[in-house]
Amino acid sequence: MEKVLNFTEYDVNGDAAYTLRRAIAAAKEAGATRLTVPKGVYDIRPDYCSERYLCISNHGFNGPKRIAALIEDMSDFEIDFGGSTLVCHGVITPIAVLRSRNIRIRNLTLRNSSTMMLEARVTGHGSDDTVELQPVNGREAFVLKQGRLYAQYLEQTLVPVSTNVEFTGEGGEIAAGTADNTFDVGAEAVTYEDLPDGRMLAHGVRRKPPIGNILVISAARRLGAGMFCEESTGITAENITVNACYGMGFIAQMCGDIHLDRFSTLREEGRMHTSDADATHFVNCSGRITVENCTFEGQLDDALNIHGMYTRIVGKGEKELFVRQMHEEATGIRIYRPGDRVQALEPAPLIPYATLTVRTVEYLNNEIIRLTFEESVEEIAVGDDIENITQEADLLFRNNIVRNNRARGMLIANRGRTVIEDCYFHTSGTAVKFESDGDYWFESGGTGDVTIRRCTFDRCKHGGWGRGVIECQPRRAVLPDRYFHHCIRVEDNEFRMYQECAALMDNVETFVFTGNRILSAPGKRTEVIVRNNRNCTLQPDVVRAD
Repeated sequence: MEKVLNFTEYDVNGDAAYTLRRAIAAAKEAGATRLTVPKGVYDIRPDYCSERYLCISNHGFNGPKRIAALIEDMSDFEIDFGGSTLVCHGVITPIAVLRSRNIRIRNLTLRNSSTMMLEARVTGHGSDDTVELQPVNGREAFVLKQGRLYAQYLEQTLVPVSTNVEFTGEGGEIAAGTADNTFDVGAEAVTYEDLPDGRMLAHGVRRKPPIGNILVISAARRLGAGMFCEESTGITAENITVNACYGMGFIAQMCGDIHLDRFSTLREEGRMHTSDADATHFVNCSGRITVENCTFEGQLDDALNIHGMYTRIVGKGEKELFVRQMHEEATGIRIYRPGDRVQALEPAPLIPYATLTVRTVEYLNNEIIRLTFEESVEEIAVGDDIENITQEADLLFRNNIVRNNRARGMLIANRGRTVIEDCYFHTSGTAVKFESDGDYWFESGGTGDVTIRRCTFDRCKHGGWGRGVIECQPRRAVLPDRYFHHCIRVEDNEFRMYQECAALMDNVETFVFTGNRILSAPGKRTEVIVRNNRNCTLQPDVVRAD
């Protein structure tokens, strides 16, 4: 029998975070199946939030995190926010789901009042190396010291500007040909001056953005996420909008069976950016991941990134290996379990040469893990990488819109079956990129079976970030008749080209590019680049290049 609790019954001091804490605790104790929240705008401040020590992948700031709605060690539970908005003031992760099963979160808008971003409209060009700017949003979060702009958080901490991203004033897309430093100099080389009329003057620029365009001047740090899930299964996020948040909109690690339906990053009126980083991110997940009916816009990184992790072998014994989580933004995540199957790979080609079964796992600290195995590790070399192949997910990405964001559309590095269908992409960089490496990010995942069909790629790659609309990251080394990716099919899509390269396929055993409608850019041919490939089928109206 369904047991429903109401949020308002647990309000004792008018603080929404504390009320959420009490209501969720009561639901856990009573075995309630649902918590309802009356529609409203709820201000969330750190003071009464829950707190947990979290290591969130690709964020780089491990430690205590303040959490508004903490769902921990629960099962078969839903929170229906009824169309409410949570406005977070300060460094807060609004929702975290930890070690739980069959959890549904729905009907919610998430917004951080400040995320270390300053938006400014270009209003004039000086005769020298200056550009006039009119702050539109976020100026109150920045301080000016000796000509340098710093974002302020936690009251006493100042963080310097790191990037300047440019959006067009009309349409709100990334300005053509620009990337992270639209002034054509590093962010650290630009100085600023406040003018008496409230405008600002940027000094030291080489390129002057068109008048009317909007600059997102960012000192953002990935200090939290909109919704964070770890070691949980059966997660549904439905009808959730992220207007602004620290870090990623949604991130799950070591989770299984995730369904995002109408989970979107949408701009508030008058703003250009949404999440500080990826809209969605999945790390070492398993089962089926479905992302559908979503709109991802304005995020300052990719719409979706899915991958595993390589760890580097730093020592060995008779039946044991010591491995290190190499990238600073991957430390502390417990990716191995007894019984897991792992593969050993050389870092350059990333082609597996041995498969092992984990017997025991010992986490020595946030970086070093001791693994013992059922088999001998005599042939395994120190300096090579290890990948957990037990945690692999199928991905269905359908009926989604990806537009007007910094960087790429999707980064695909999952071993399970991937289907991308009936989607619209208008990205400043590569729309779909297959990217793994064993020597920098250490993100793993040679793909098995990928189908991209019935999608529209509308003037993708008009900014930086990549070479082709669809692209495979080349390996540093290749092995004869061995391939990192198995099969990628690109069928029945429409390509409205901005530049020449529709696809760059490298180290793919089988590649099929057929039935696609190609609208070439004026005066340019459309080409497909294929390298290190066994089987290739291309439609006749594209030029094959090597």
